[in-house]
Amino acid sequence: MSSLTPHGEGFSFLDTFVLSSSPQSGHGTKWLDPKLAFFQDHFPGKPLMPAVLLIECAAQAAGALWASIQGSQAPAHFVLAQVLQFKVLCPVLPGETIKSHITLTTSLGNLAQFDAVLSVGESEVARGRIVLGIALDVGPSHGEKS
Repeated sequence: MSSLTPHGEGFSFLDTFVLSSSPQSGHGTKWLDPKLAFFQDHFPGKPLMPAVLLIECAAQAAGALWASIQGSQAPAHFVLAQVLQFKVLCPVLPGETIKSHITLTTSLGNLAQFDAVLSVGESEVARGRIVLGIALDVGPSHGEKS
């Protein structure tokens, strides 16, 4: 199965993505396979989805939305530039499916701001606001010698 994101299979948190009737919003889903490695250690015997990975679900869905909006002009990938706010309302467990509803609120050149609401079934589990940036190829990573 090909990934909807530029991430490797082990770090893809987006199984499906669909644009909403409004071209500025869409929703993605991710089924949380109980065999995912992070569930083994977070927390042993009582596994739950790490909050930072909930943010990653939102960021990947936001990237899919922004790429859909930009169409053939979309860059190869985006990066999470800032988490403006994010609140986890309840635990997300192995075997559940997360639905990420994403809305583009502001776009300015190489940056775009998105509102995200994550839910499992009919229950809201997290919400927040994030900023994505267009990934620029600027050479070696910070701290890496060329």
